[in-house]
Amino acid sequence: MALGFVPPTGLIDARTMRATLQDVLAGWDLESTWGWDYPAIAMTATRLGDPRTAIEALLMPTAKNTYLPNGHNRQNARLPVYLPGNGGLLAAVALMAKGWDGGLPTPGFPASWAVRHEGLMPLP
Repeated sequence: MALGFVPPTGLIDARTMRATLQDVLAGWDLESTWGWDYPAIAMTATRLGDPRTAIEALLMPTAKNTYLPNGHNRQNARLPVYLPGNGGLLAAVALMAKGWDGGLPTPGFPASWAVRHEGLMPLP
């Protein structure tokens, strides 16, 4: 979240964050994650200029990165509705599609993709 949901502040070294992101993806215990972790990864990857990882994070086939037909991000039988996961997905896609103040257009998608959106505002 330090570089993803939170805009760049100058306090986060991009090289260190990229290494941290790669370490998370290589060895994280996916059973211990929460639904908002995947959008957080996508937002971090987007701000690091890595749209492929952003998309892969949102599509990662794990139990807690699952959306039911009614749209709810299910975590387990005790928590069938996890709204931070839903909100995180919406925030991540908005950042990926519209970017941030002073950033590139559609930074979370490969340049070869034709991305259309309506009414989104850039994030800080």
